[in-house]
Amino acid sequence: MNWNIDTGKQVSMIISILVMVVMILKYRKTGKENLFFIIGYLLFSLIDIFCYFYYRFTGMPTDVFYVIGFLMIVFFLYLLYYYQLLYAPLLKKLQFIILILFVLNIAFMFYTEDDLLHHFSFTMLYVDILLLLFSIILFLYQTFNSDKILGINNYLPFWISVALLIFFIGSIPILFFRTTVSESIYFFILFMLNLISNSILIFGLIRNKQERTR
Repeated sequence: MNWNIDTGKQVSMIISILVMVVMILKYRKTGKENLFFIIGYLLFSLIDIFCYFYYRFTGMPTDVFYVIGFLMIVFFLYLLYYYQLLYAPLLKKLQFIILILFVLNIAFMFYTEDDLLHHFSFTMLYVDILLLLFSIILFLYQTFNSDKILGINNYLPFWISVALLIFFIGSIPILFFRTTVSESIYFFILFMLNLISNSILIFGLIRNKQERTR
């Protein structure tokens, strides 16, 4: 497969910048309930852009930025986002347990893996994704059993959840088989997942009409 990896990365960055611009322009209408996700998305996008140029000009590893910024901070913000969205007592307790498991996983990884900060841990990533998927399931269960379902097309957290589901569920197989597929296929699939999920985010931001949190 003839796929220009560098061009794909540059296009992905442009798309991420576009999403960030839309987020900033639409911030007043998105409401405070989406703040944790917006901060997480902005942080991850900025880390990704920074690491691209950092590696390009220095040739030095960027693992530490992704481990701390992405695996620890961004995922924590995403989990905190769903904790804020959940209002059903049982679901909120379950989400609190997920947050505790997330912190315990970080401590466990520091204990079991050598030099974690300078070596991107895919095991840690898989656990983070699993916890996030559970969080999204709890949120969708709450949403489909509430009056939010009536205006779901204009409900931004729903579209954020769809975007995250597509990106991370789609990423699991290609990440797992990353050592057996060609680099071009690997980055092409990640590019397509990024394109689809960001397109959904833009759609959700434009469609959003919610006024305030519950």
